[in-house]
Amino acid sequence: MAEYLLRTNYTTDWCRKSLKLLSQISSTTPDLKINKWGYIIADEETGKTNKEKLYAGGDIVTGTATVISAMGAGRKSATAIDKVLT
Repeated sequence: MAEYLLRTNYTTDWCRKSLKLLSQISSTTPDLKINKWGYIIADEETGKTNKEKLYAGGDIVTGTATVISAMGAGRKSATAIDKVLT
C-alpha cells in the first residue's frame, strides 16, 4: 500500500466554509436541533428536521461522508418532499 501526502489549501478552505455555514444556519434558525458535533439532526429515512418544511441530508447531517451517501440522502429527502406536496 502506498502513502501520499498532498498539500492543499482546499481542505482547509472547505472546513472553514463548512463551519461558517453551520454557524449561519444555527444562528438564523435558532430552534433547529443540532447534535453534539454541531450537525443538523434529521430523520434518516426522510431528511425531515424538527422545523416545518425543512429537510437536510449529506455532510451537514452526517459529517464528512461519501458523495454516494449524500446523493442517497438527497434522493430520500426528495421522495419525502414529493409525498408531502402530492
